[in-house]
Amino acid sequence: MAGLPNTIRVGQQRLRIVQHLGNGAFGDVYKVKDRASSRVYALKDILCTDASDIDNVVREATTLYQLSHENVITIEGAYPFASLDDVHMLILTEYCDGGNLNERLRRRSSEDQNSLWMTQMADALSYLHDKGVVHRDLKPDNVLLTADEEVKLADFGLAREFTALKTMYRLEDDSWLSYYTQYYMNSVRGPRDWMAPEVFTRHYTEKADVFSLGAIFFAILERTYITLNGKRFYGAFKRIHRGRLQNRVGLGYAMANNPYTTVIFSRLAENSTLQKMQELTFRCLQFEEDDRPSAAAVYDELLARDEGEDEEDDEEEDEDEEEDAHEEEDDVLHFLLRLRSLRRRQRRRRRLQLLLPYLRRLQQQRRSTT
Repeated sequence: MAGLPNTIRVGQQRLRIVQHLGNGAFGDVYKVKDRASSRVYALKDILCTDASDIDNVVREATTLYQLSHENVITIEGAYPFASLDDVHMLILTEYCDGGNLNERLRRRSSEDQNSLWMTQMADALSYLHDKGVVHRDLKPDNVLLTADEEVKLADFGLAREFTALKTMYRLEDDSWLSYYTQYYMNSVRGPRDWMAPEVFTRHYTEKADVFSLGAIFFAILERTYITLNGKRFYGAFKRIHRGRLQNRVGLGYAMANNPYTTVIFSRLAENSTLQKMQELTFRCLQFEEDDRPSAAAVYDELLARDEGEDEEDDEEEDEDEEEDAHEEEDDVLHFLLRLRSLRRRQRRRRRLQLLLPYLRRLQQQRRSTT
């Protein structure tokens, strides 16, 4: 399997390769199972063109073990692996069985679901920036989803180190970004289509991540995509002209050639909530990095919107509860108590999940009495 045996020892674990999940510019990703515990993980395999910096990469990846956030993928370990002919870099992470956001955007989603994804991504990115980690490779393919469609940011903070394993540059060389950008331009799938305009001039701060976040927001709200090798890639794109040829490229790449380039939504917002989400997206996609909000500010704005809607929902629920309180059964009251304990920004999505067991029991009771 692309240079790896069916069973491989990673750290103290013996893992069995279950499935090849996909491949990216840096390597292949597998679904693996621990033979002792039967726990499932994801394993990224990076075939090293130049392995001289592999120890430095392992140390850098090790610093990311300390990160802990509900919307950031958990890194379980980073290990070098030598086969008969090659040297590999293996990254073991938690497994997300909901696929990735790029795949999910092929299907419709509600405004509430869109808002949840946007809020969770901004929360995770704000956390990474607060810990001094710049993602550098933020795109829909690297936004993983759990079975409950919770966001998990993946492949963060290691673009520089991964590039070291695929090129001949040194980690202490500040020119790494030129290799990184060129390496990706020669690959089939970006991330130049999600990169901020300043990245193409070899300059990168955390505000470039915010631009990439805005490109994903635009993809969620607008569902624009390009097709490469028969696969859709969602983002914010702009058609540019080169002589008689026309080509759709990422907004940041277009802005690097013309700072006045912009994108527009195909339809006007139907309500104030959607309008605010569109306006926030535009602010993230500003050409000047100083004109973009921080990831923390994006998160705060989205969270304030969710909490405002929840307060309105609470008022309506309170009125309904007063009218129906004397008719509620004990398990319904228990449901309400559990509902109140949930965090506000997850409340709407969990409501139906908590209500379903009660509805099933009620249906069974009715059947048994008829």
